Amino acid sequence: MIEKIRVEDAVGLPLLHDFTAIMEDGFKGVLFKRGHVVEEADIEALKNIGKDHIYVGELEADQVHEEDAISEIADMLFGENIKRSAVSEGKINLTSKVTGLFTIDRTLLRKINEIGDYTITCKKSYSKVEEGDRLVGARIVPLWTERWQVEKAKEILKEGPIFEVKEFKKLKVGCIITGDEVYYGRIKDAFRPVLREKLSEFDAEVLGYEFLPDDEDKVVEAYEKFKGQGADLVIFTGGMSVDPDDITPRAIRETHAEVIVQGIPMQPGNMLMVARDGGVYLMGVPGASIHSKITSFDFFLPRVFAGVDLKREDFLEMAEGGLL
Repeated sequence: MIEKIRVEDAVGLPLLHDFTAIMEDGFKGVLFKRGHVVEEADIEALKNIGKDHIYVGELEADQVHEEDAISEIADMLFGENIKRSAVSEGKINLTSKVTGLFTIDRTLLRKINEIGDYTITCKKSYSKVEEGDRLVGARIVPLWTERWQVEKAKEILKEGPIFEVKEFKKLKVGCIITGDEVYYGRIKDAFRPVLREKLSEFDAEVLGYEFLPDDEDKVVEAYEKFKGQGADLVIFTGGMSVDPDDITPRAIRETHAEVIVQGIPMQPGNMLMVARDGGVYLMGVPGASIHSKITSFDFFLPRVFAGVDLKREDFLEMAEGGLL
């Protein structure tokens, strides 16, 4: 049975939970750990953090302490490339063990948070993360919860972990830059510097940059060359809009790759095109990438390097938040 008593009457009794202190010097942390036996000298310190009364006693058989409620599900929350902290102040943190792409099972995350007392918050799915980055914070709201809530969480998590980090892979990349105006030297190419910068963030073995006129056959031929060199990704630039002389989308279709999407609900980068030819991804990058620091290309390039199996719905769900 749990009862509320004056702190002066708690001498000799163990604390039921961690007590957090927020000091004038900016310190915020654990002043007393769960299980600490209260001494006379502790009374003033507890009062200084606003604890004139504390809870003492033992939980009922169907009640689970906040720390135990998190500890019992902690290792079920995450999969590969994530590590967890010890429980402190009733919560745990999950951090990344590698540089990669943070992914979430949103359905399971919602189910856990719908139980009642569990609150689990995290970075957005498909965020690029570095080793050591904090990804998730998990705790329950009250000091204790009912046993059924813990068992409900365990049952949900049998479906699989909620969180994973997919380590970025080394990929072979070919780049095809099209446009008569660039090929014939009428204007200076602006795409290669952009692609170099974006690919430099990953372990990319660039097979080369092919500059081509607006000729579908030549574009397809260049693609086949890169494919023959073992390319995992081929990037196409130039002529991605709906103008009659924009041949790049037609050339991508001429490769007989399976088109996943052509045009997505994001701006800038509305005209992004993505296709797959066996183990090779083809990405047609719109001209917005030259002028805008962040476009749709920046959201999906990391997914390719993380080995995510891209589907049409992945692009459609970007409508909310896709106005960059």
